[in-house]
Amino acid sequence: MTEKNIKELVQEITEKTGKKEEEINALIKAKVEKFSGLLTEQGAAYMVQKELGIKQETYEQMQIGQINEGMKGIEIKGIVEAVFPVKEFEKNGKKGKLKSLILSDGTGEVRVTLWNDQVDKYEITRGSEIVLTNIIVSKYNDKKQATMGFNGTLNILNKKEETFEKMAELKAGINSANIVGRIIRKFPCKDFESGERKGKLCSFQIGDETAVLRATAWNEKANEMEKFNEGEAVEIKNAYTKEGKFGIEIHLGYTATIQETNKEIPSTIEILKESIQEKKISHLVDGESAAITGKITNVDKGNFVYEVCVKCGKKPQKTENGILCESCGETSTKRNAVVSLLIEDDTARIKATLFGKNALTVLGLEQETLEKELNEKSTEKITTEINEKLNGKEIKLYGYQKINSFSGENEFRVKEIIK
Repeated sequence: MTEKNIKELVQEITEKTGKKEEEINALIKAKVEKFSGLLTEQGAAYMVQKELGIKQETYEQMQIGQINEGMKGIEIKGIVEAVFPVKEFEKNGKKGKLKSLILSDGTGEVRVTLWNDQVDKYEITRGSEIVLTNIIVSKYNDKKQATMGFNGTLNILNKKEETFEKMAELKAGINSANIVGRIIRKFPCKDFESGERKGKLCSFQIGDETAVLRATAWNEKANEMEKFNEGEAVEIKNAYTKEGKFGIEIHLGYTATIQETNKEIPSTIEILKESIQEKKISHLVDGESAAITGKITNVDKGNFVYEVCVKCGKKPQKTENGILCESCGETSTKRNAVVSLLIEDDTARIKATLFGKNALTVLGLEQETLEKELNEKSTEKITTEINEKLNGKEIKLYGYQKINSFSGENEFRVKEIIK
């Protein structure tokens, strides 16, 4: 079906409403000006037509494999294979946003792009069946792309609840994997160069109750990954999988999303209970995760709190213009608990550093109580009181040994307290 041109649309509106052409043209012009160049005259005419209550015509439904570049005013139906992250842009000084999805029907597939208000209007999940009317077919990177005209519609025929795969169920070759897990270990991010292309990658381990897998976030997703800490529960969507050196790997490309989750995820200790190595302090190896058991022989004097970014929990930097988090651009901070303990077993001793909830657990305090103590007492007095309370107590910790960049000595970074 061929979409009507602007003259045909104006004529149709005047015939069906009795209004003069000048009045219709004025309404169309007002719509174009309102959307600051993001709306064509034709799109504006369709909006005016709809607002004046003129019944929309029906559209010819076609199979996705039959549609070609340049087609307009048709209808397609299919299953949503993937939903990509929302992207923001700016055009002619006006901000907008878009979201893409892949639609297939067995005869072919097409990328569908939703713009601006359409992005928030439609909540689309992978696996849902949808119908798009009055679409315009174009090409993007030599692949078919469909967008809706301004009087087009998107109807969800069968909404699929979002599903997440278990780690052990993943196989190589999945292009749109959804998983929920806990970040077990993060490795230092790396910049790379391939030919004329430069990029960044951040590798990490993620696990659930079924398996622990290696994952890699690339470029923009690497920057997002830096905002998360070991031990945090996250959900990842639209990742892809491949066979790696150590088995199935998860990769976060430009289509993937990663965010915090409220879903129930086992703790790091529960996930790793079958594989945790218990070691004597003298047998620890740099970078290797292990559990140690020992007695607390001293609590280091310190501030017991440090400033972190309110958004991502990273340590912010002081700049000429104030505090700035280089990871996410946030300028506001909050205080996190920190405590360093000297742990000793029958082979050696090592300083163990605990942050956040782990530090509060050892101290036996809530964050508010700790803040109050720091306001009312000196750090010397607080250190003395904590030493009296903790000295000689046995504690079991899970973490890894690393060299402290300031002191040059071995230090045990605690991931969790084993109870």
